[in-house]
Amino acid sequence: MQQLKLVHVADEGGVERALVSSSADRRSTSLGELVVRDGDPVVVDCVAVGGCPPPSVAVRLGRRDVDDLFATGVERSLSGQRRGMRAVHYRVVRRHRRLTAATAYDGLTLRCLATVPGFGPLSVGLRLTILCI
Repeated sequence: MQQLKLVHVADEGGVERALVSSSADRRSTSLGELVVRDGDPVVVDCVAVGGCPPPSVAVRLGRRDVDDLFATGVERSLSGQRRGMRAVHYRVVRRHRRLTAATAYDGLTLRCLATVPGFGPLSVGLRLTILCI
């Protein structure tokens, strides 16, 4: 796997902005911060790039598995001109669906974990700060 990142996708044009990322050459866990208001949607996608077979991607909020709040999509592309010599590239996206900020989440970490058999896992996270209004 080449890269793992948590991104914010803007409504206008679907432009991605990486909030935190990690790469295969930097196997350590990366941690960022996200500040949202209580009741607002947490608009964050987990994106894993590379890996063959495609990476298995899980999302956690604190110690809780929140995979059911994220839809999974897998994109596959080929590079190279010569048949039999092409490389397969995967992009696995765990897309936010129904995660809403709550004061109970204040200080917790939203973590994305990706694994490919035979390699160590990559992990990125965002510590949540929930503002009360």
